[in-house]
Amino acid sequence: MTDSPAPETAAAPPPAAEPARHGWVLPLALILAVLAFATTGGVFWYMQMRMQDLEVQLARRIGQFDTSSQEARAAAKEARASIENVVARIGALETKALETQNQQLALEAMYQDIARSQDERLLADIEQTLLLADQQLQMAGNVRAALLGLDAAEQRLVRMKKPQFDRLRDAINHDAAHLRLLPAADVVGINGRLDALLLGVDQLKLEMEPETAARPAPAPETGPVDWMGRIGRETWSEIKQLVRIRRLDNPNTELLAPSQTYFLRENLKLRLLSARLAVLQRDEATFHADMSAARQWLARYFRRSDPVSVAMDKDLKALETMPVALQNANLDESLKVLRSLAKGDH
Repeated sequence: MTDSPAPETAAAPPPAAEPARHGWVLPLALILAVLAFATTGGVFWYMQMRMQDLEVQLARRIGQFDTSSQEARAAAKEARASIENVVARIGALETKALETQNQQLALEAMYQDIARSQDERLLADIEQTLLLADQQLQMAGNVRAALLGLDAAEQRLVRMKKPQFDRLRDAINHDAAHLRLLPAADVVGINGRLDALLLGVDQLKLEMEPETAARPAPAPETGPVDWMGRIGRETWSEIKQLVRIRRLDNPNTELLAPSQTYFLRENLKLRLLSARLAVLQRDEATFHADMSAARQWLARYFRRSDPVSVAMDKDLKALETMPVALQNANLDESLKVLRSLAKGDH
């Protein structure tokens, strides 16, 4: 165990080679140090120059950025002013739009009121026209006047061009078509003929009245006046007036007192007035009965050969066969639809 260190002494290198190695390492290290210094100095100088350029460029860029920033601020300020102006204008426009909308709503409400009042006035006018036409139809039987009223109402509806009134137009046209199919009853003409007959009653001559012939005028006497002959002629003329022979076609002719003749004419007038009232009431039976009674009285009490009696009998005979009643002549459908529209049932 004590003999182990002996091999280490034998393995050490020889020291004679170390001075030669140190002779060239030092100059090389100096050269490398100089080169490193020079390189470091160059890099530092380059970095300094680069830093100066960067500072110049940075200063220029900062100046440009400052200018751009000022311009941007000015533009932003101007844009902000423009935006505020636009916002103010938009606010004004919104206010005006709101006012316009309110005015439009007010105008629409006013237009609806006007249209509603217009419709109400139109319906009132048409109702008045239809009521007058129905009155002409019911009171006078004047179909032509009723048709004129219906046509006038229908033309007004055509001019208005409102669809909500189409039902009323259809009802008016239906009533007009129904009236055109009715048999004609000339109530106005019948009343006119009855008025003429009433005026002719006082001109009728009674059968019992003597026929008055015109006496010839006495011839003027040129010679001496024969008073005795003249008195005799006048006396004879008076005697002939006391006795009259006359042919009576109707042997049953009554002799009436003067007061009775007055009431006879008045009763005949009452018959004609009753017939006129029957025409207005569409009472055909009463009308024909009055015409028949008037004809009988005319033939019984008044002179048949008289021209006035002949003309009156002809008129009474024609009137006796005329229809005066109108069946189902009314405007109920048109009035019903009109009142429904007036209540707002569109």
